[in-house]
Amino acid sequence: MNSTVLTEIIAFLIGRKYYANIVATRGTAKQELCSYIFASKQKADEHRQQLETTLSFQFVETISFRSRHNYINAGQVKPAQ
Repeated sequence: MNSTVLTEIIAFLIGRKYYANIVATRGTAKQELCSYIFASKQKADEHRQQLETTLSFQFVETISFRSRHNYINAGQVKPAQ
């Protein structure tokens, strides 16, 4: 990951920005946070496109949050813990 000293200082102080998708189970009023955390908006959008092809889930929205925990694992999607 390419980062500068300033980027790392900001990440230490306020955390890194991550994204997660909220999905609804079709046919119910149940909405849940998806179990994957994404390091970029692009990866979250790719997951949204995959969700649109399923009959079980419906995409609701993408949320962003900041965390000091490092969820990045060689650019791959990592399940939340």
